[in-house]
Parts: sequence; C-alpha cells; structure tokens
Amino acid sequence: MTTHTKVILVFWALFQWPFFVFCQSDSIPKAKYPSRYFTEYDVDRNLDSKLEDTTINQNEIYHPYYRNYGIFQDLGNIGTPGRSMFFTHNRPTDFVLGFNPYQVFYKRPEDTKYYKTKLPYSDFNYTQGQRDVLLFAAKFAYNLSPRLNVGVDYNRVTSLGFYPRQYTSGYFTKLFGSYESKNRRYGLLANMNWNRGLLDENGGIRSDSLFESLTGANKAAPVQLTRSQSRYRNSILYAKQYFYLGKMNTEIKEEDTSYFMSRNGFIAHTFKYEKDNYFFDNPAGDTSSVLFPANSDIDSSGIFYDSIGSSSISNKLSYAYWTKSNERQQSFVEFALSHKYIEVRQMETFRTYNNVIGEANIERIPKNENNIGFKLHGSYCFTGYNQNDFKLAAEALYSNKLFAFTGGFTNQLYTPDYTHVYYRSAPFSWNNNYSKINVTNWRVGFQTKQFRHNFYANFNQYIIANWVYNGLQVNPEQSNKILVVNTLEASKTFQASILFFEHKIWVQQTNLDLLRVPTFGGFARYYLAGKIFKKVLELQVGAEVFYNTAFYGNAYHPSARVFHLQNQVQIGNYPMFDVFLTGKVMTAIIYVKYEHANMDWIRTGFYNTPHYPLPVRVFRLGLRLRLYN
Repeated sequence: MTTHTKVILVFWALFQWPFFVFCQSDSIPKAKYPSRYFTEYDVDRNLDSKLEDTTINQNEIYHPYYRNYGIFQDLGNIGTPGRSMFFTHNRPTDFVLGFNPYQVFYKRPEDTKYYKTKLPYSDFNYTQGQRDVLLFAAKFAYNLSPRLNVGVDYNRVTSLGFYPRQYTSGYFTKLFGSYESKNRRYGLLANMNWNRGLLDENGGIRSDSLFESLTGANKAAPVQLTRSQSRYRNSILYAKQYFYLGKMNTEIKEEDTSYFMSRNGFIAHTFKYEKDNYFFDNPAGDTSSVLFPANSDIDSSGIFYDSIGSSSISNKLSYAYWTKSNERQQSFVEFALSHKYIEVRQMETFRTYNNVIGEANIERIPKNENNIGFKLHGSYCFTGYNQNDFKLAAEALYSNKLFAFTGGFTNQLYTPDYTHVYYRSAPFSWNNNYSKINVTNWRVGFQTKQFRHNFYANFNQYIIANWVYNGLQVNPEQSNKILVVNTLEASKTFQASILFFEHKIWVQQTNLDLLRVPTFGGFARYYLAGKIFKKVLELQVGAEVFYNTAFYGNAYHPSARVFHLQNQVQIGNYPMFDVFLTGKVMTAIIYVKYEHANMDWIRTGFYNTPHYPLPVRVFRLGLRLRLYN
C-alpha cells in the first residue's frame, strides 16, 4: 500500500465517524436542511449563506492554473511557479513582500468558507497520473452545535513531472471554525493556514532544438541545473471577533424565556499573524549562467543558500452599521483603523516597519432583480513602509429582469513591492529609490439574466505611471512612460439539445513593450451531456482547448523567483487539446481525461515559458466524492 493511499484512507476514516455516530434509525422523517456556507464578506454585510456548488460541470479541470487563470505561464508541471497572463490589478493598501509564484495553491484567510450543516460535510477530490499522485484534496466541516462549526481543508499537490528534475511537492492546510453566542451578541471567525512545498529547479532544457527533434511520450532533453532546489513556507493565524450592536429582545415560549439580539451593526477586532519564507539552495555550486546575471563581477563558482523572509502582526478595529434592510436593498457602512508590525530578513539585512492604515466603505446592496447598487471605498496609510499610499474606488450597478450593467473607477498610489526596492542574495543585490506607482482603472460590465445560458463581458482600462517590472537582466526597472493596458473578458455557452458549447475569451492590448501579454486567449469546451440508466448516471463526454496567441513570454529566474523580460523566444500560438469523459452517480464524480491529445499534430515544440516545455500526452483518472445534507 502506497503512502498516498494510506493518507487517503486515514482522511476517509477520520471524516466519516460522525455519520456512524448519528446513524441510528428514526421513525420520524427528518426535515431537509441543506448544507450551506458563508464567508467573512457575507458576515460583515449581514448577507444570507449560500448553497455549495455540487454540479458536475468542469470537474475534470483539476489543475489550479487552468481552473483559475485559463491562460498562464508555469514551468510545465503542476506545483511549479506560475503567473496569470491576463492582466488584472486589484491590490490592497498594505505591505507586499514581493511576487509570490505559488499563490494559486495557497490557503488564505480571505478564501475561507464557514459551514452551516446538520450532518457533516465532506468533499474528497483525487487525481492520479500515470506514475504518481497529482492532486489530493479533502474538505470536512461539522457543526458541533447549531452555533459552533469546525472544519479542515487540505490539499496535497505532487508530481514527478515529465522531464528531468521536475519533482514538485506541496502541502496546503487550513483549520477553520466559526462561533456565535446564544444571544447573538458575540461572533467569532478563526482559521489557521499552513502552506509549504519544494521543487527541484532544472533551469529549463538546454536545447530546444534537441527536444523538438523528438516525438512521442518519451521526449526529454538535458537541463540547465542539476542540484538546485527551491522551498517555501507560509503560516497564517487569523481571528476576527464581532461584538454586535442592537436591541435585545425577549421571546417567551411556555415556561422558557430566551433573549436574542436584533442586530444593526458591530464593532470588530481582527488579529492576523503571518510568516513567509522562501529558500533557494545551490549545494553543488552550480555555475550555470541561468543563475547569474550577464556582465557582472559576482563570483559564480561557489555554493550558496539564499533566503528571504518576513513576518507581520496586525490588529484592526472596525465599526460597521447596517441600515434596516427591506425587500429592495440593504446598506453597509464601515470605518476601520489597523496597525501592522513588519519584519523583513534577507542576507545580512534586517528591517522593521509599522504601517498604520485607515479605511472606509459605504455600500448599497440590492436585494431584488430591478435595482441600483453602489460601493465606495477609501484607504490611506499614515506611516510605515507604505506611508502616503492610498486607494479610492467607486462602483455602480444597475439591474433589471433582463440584464445588469456595472461600472467602476479606481485610483491608487502605492509603494512598489519590497523585493523590487530592496533585495540581497548571492546572484543579485539592489537598493532602489523608486517613485510610487500610480494606477487609474475604469471598467464596465454587462450581463444578461433571462437566457438559459447567460452572457457576460467585462472591459477594463488601466493607465499606469511609474510601473516597475523585471527587465532583461532580471533586475527591476521603473518606467518613466505612461503604460496603458486595455482588457476584455467575455463568456457565453450555447446549447442545442444535448450538445453544449462553452466559450471564454480574453483580449488585451498594451502600448509599451515592458508589459508582455498575449493579445488573444481563449477557452472552449464542447461536450455531450445527459442522463442514462433511468437517469441514475449523469454523463458528459467531450473536449476542451486552451489557446493564446504568440508573444515574447517572460523567462523565469529560479533564484530571484520572478518572471522577467526576454527577447529570444516566442511562446504561444499552440492549442492545448484535452478529451474527457465524466460521470456522476448520486454525489460521486469519476472522470477520465486524455491530456494534450494533439501533441506532435502541429509541431513538436510547445512551451508555456521559454525553455520549459508543456506536459506530454498522458491519461488522467480522477474521483470526487461529496457527502452532505
């Protein structure tokens, strides 16, 4: 029995015990109480909880980059560094250590779902490759009482890869819980997150032409690095306490008297501790030019171990007020003040900062189909690393029974990432004095509401001054020109009886060559769907394709953990074609997938990042089992 199989069996036994505890027979049928979840955003705005999505659609898209980004760069294997190739900019007024190439895998407090469920909620997801486990995910939530919920959310990502030294291994774990006092005066949301992993750095293949001369599933080529390895560790402790404001009411039932609160707002305290560490190890003294900048006087012959880390403790006090809701709308007003203590550690350097940030939000939240809503946000950093940073944002919504329009405007001034300003390692060292980056964004969106499969489109324009990017020599550079980025994202599904045609497109245009993204990207998923065997088995069979136009995609530097400009290799203009068969019986979903079915059809060279080939043709088998009320 393999280690991964043992892990799965342990999780299965752990998560099923509550079902056996409560499995006694009962002559009285139980009322249905479907499993629901809520987020911190919902609690803050006094919104209703939501039903979990338990549909079959797109379950075979297990890879986080394909599921979350659609068009992206990675290093050719699950668990490797990556970035979205569709430009977006939504940054808080706060300290940012630097680009995190593993962020799509991380468990974060803001992503936490808290559950309301009378029976335990379990969700298992397992994807197997030909030689190894690619993904194992397990989520479990249980209400110990009607007011106390606890749970765990665990992901395991690992793969040997297809080429030399592509091994990846990552563990991503979240423990979470929510509590509410009997009189509804006090509430608590809490979670603990651990993210850690490693990957063997190969620096890319040495010869693209050698790789492209080969065909079939055994394509391989020598790589640049033979012993280097990257590691990362992140831990977050998060807790938000709510002290609700409002009038206490009395309810008398026969001889029992109970007290409950009619809420109209809250005072909240948020505590967050976060620790981040990144390591790059070169134990064999690898002298490859991939690791060292050209034309430098750095000694490139020795063994080195690089690391950078940060830790922070933040406390936030906020006051929020809700207007009395009705069938049309509800209003939300919040004022907050936070303090964050920050430590940053690099080779021979140690710095501390104290960020103090004020924030305000005013929102009108529509509650029916025909309505108007808006959101206003303002934040300002009074002192610390981000002193004088600010963000102003406004968004409006108009909706009726047929369609919805949205429009928004944001202006933000912020200090560049810490690692763009200060950085010290064996290959690189810089101390920059950059101007603040100014980003102005306006956006419009449109969505239909009456079609069987609705259409949506969003357009954004970003006008950016003082943009900072990693240049041809890896080092960061700041532009003195105005960068303009236009983006369009649209999606529509068509249906003809049991035939479905899903489409999503991304269109982008920039006026400067310092930001390089594909002009066009697309995702199409065509399939047959229906129910067979007396409607017991729900089935989908079809194909999906991911595509983007050719461009000079950024190269990746392993030691600095950044994607930087390069002018030698174009990537893209290559469709990634997969075939799948997915079936659902009750709450179990099983799928078989043939990835990269079009390998060698068009050409034998295919890359998401220069010198890092895409995965070769391979079968995948996946199982997802959900148990819920």
